Amino acid sequence: MDLSDRTRTLIIRGSAIAILGLAVVAALLPLPTRLPDRLVIGGLLSLAGLIECIAVYARRGRHLFAWLAGATALVAGLRLALDPWTNYFTVFNLVILWLVVRSAMLGLSARGTKAPLCNWIWAAAAVDFLLALLLLVGLPIAVLVYGIFGQTSQLVATFAWILAASFAASGALLLVAAPLESGDEDQASG
Repeated sequence: MDLSDRTRTLIIRGSAIAILGLAVVAALLPLPTRLPDRLVIGGLLSLAGLIECIAVYARRGRHLFAWLAGATALVAGLRLALDPWTNYFTVFNLVILWLVVRSAMLGLSARGTKAPLCNWIWAAAAVDFLLALLLLVGLPIAVLVYGIFGQTSQLVATFAWILAASFAASGALLLVAAPLESGDEDQASG
């Protein structure tokens, strides 16, 4: 299916706005809800991954690694949302794994991308990698808090802020990519 330049731009810009909206929702967590935390976090990840895959589809050229970055979020989110036995540490480990894999896929995608878009892709990859490191460094403290108090809203809020930061970086990247896709020149092959 061949999309017009205007359609490409609108799909990518709409995806950016949707992901930035998810960042705001994630930043507001933990909202009082009757849903289990795994469903909320898994749902946010799945939705962000699906939106990102749609945006990648609208881009020009082949973007396997960019698509894999979105698919990683979709799969991780579905894993969290669909497994009723998911506990705090499963979520913790899966979010770290998602961030590391996503940053690697974005890095590979940036290698085949022309400036200025490649700089934004590298920035989004760096944000995700630093967020993974932040979670990893906080793991011993999280284990201690979880062991003493059980799952607390502060632990859930940590995931929420991590998701919000990653989604904000993704949304900014897509906002930059949208107008670049309206030109004749292919901006990326990754």
